[in-house]
Amino acid sequence: MQFQVPQFLDIEDKIIGPFTIKQFLYLTGGVGLGYLSIRFIPYLGWFLGIGAVALGGALGFYKFNSKPFVFVVESAFHYLRSEHLYVWRRREKVVDAPLDLSNFKSVKHSSSILANKSGSKLSDLTWSIDVQQKNEVEAQKVHTESAV
Repeated sequence: MQFQVPQFLDIEDKIIGPFTIKQFLYLTGGVGLGYLSIRFIPYLGWFLGIGAVALGGALGFYKFNSKPFVFVVESAFHYLRSEHLYVWRRREKVVDAPLDLSNFKSVKHSSSILANKSGSKLSDLTWSIDVQQKNEVEAQKVHTESAV
């Protein structure tokens, strides 16, 4: 027995002409509110009517960051309805004194002290080779500086 698996589940059905039911309701509501405002409010009604039709069109068709405009309007209402209390607390900055490095001696680390940092033998081997090379370079610098 074979069953058909539905496809394109994320696309809404076009019910009324080229519009989905949501688009049709948003457009109808915007046009209806625009008509009522133009009909019953003199002069100011034209601006309100054009705004209502534009809002209905935006709710029906406009997408912001690939999400319907309804989510933007809903987020705006939640933001306006929530409390906004921002408290600024002054924190004193801690000023560190500059370090005087003239009294410090260079310390050579042996590979046996710092070995086994990782679990891999290969990485331990490469690490010990790098440390030995660095120690040799530092020893040569100290030797050439003392000879001069």
